[in-house]
Amino acid sequence: MLVERCLFSLEDTLKFGNQLGSVLFPGAIVLLDGPMGAGKTTLAKGICTGLNVPETLVVSPTYTIANLYPGKLPISHVDLFRLEQPEQLDDFDRDDLLPPDGVSLVEWPNLIQSWLAADEPVLHLQIGVSGSEIRKAKLSSAAPEFAEILNRLHKLP
Repeated sequence: MLVERCLFSLEDTLKFGNQLGSVLFPGAIVLLDGPMGAGKTTLAKGICTGLNVPETLVVSPTYTIANLYPGKLPISHVDLFRLEQPEQLDDFDRDDLLPPDGVSLVEWPNLIQSWLAADEPVLHLQIGVSGSEIRKAKLSSAAPEFAEILNRLHKLP
């Protein structure tokens, strides 16, 4: 199932992220993909608030690569923008970046694809900005764990 949502403002983006975060489960991996300035970190803030992390604690991990937040579930917020080769991930422990008992949010996820098994609960969240500055989020997943979540998000206003 594909869910699309137009996000007309910062508040819409945070609200949508909050809706998504409130239904995530241990082991969920959300791949946040889109161009610079599309709103990936803003969505991550919304997702974190849905998992009971104050929005003010959530900052872009561009320079630290990963930020960990305690919430309803442990949250790993990863930003791979600064990495250029998949081999650079060898310096990291997979379970630190993608905790099996928590939620993982991965910005610039292209390098991490080799770490993902076919049966892992991965949600692809593509965000883009149209010429009119309206953001459009597209969510999709082949994982059965996300079927009900996508169905529920599809029905929300």
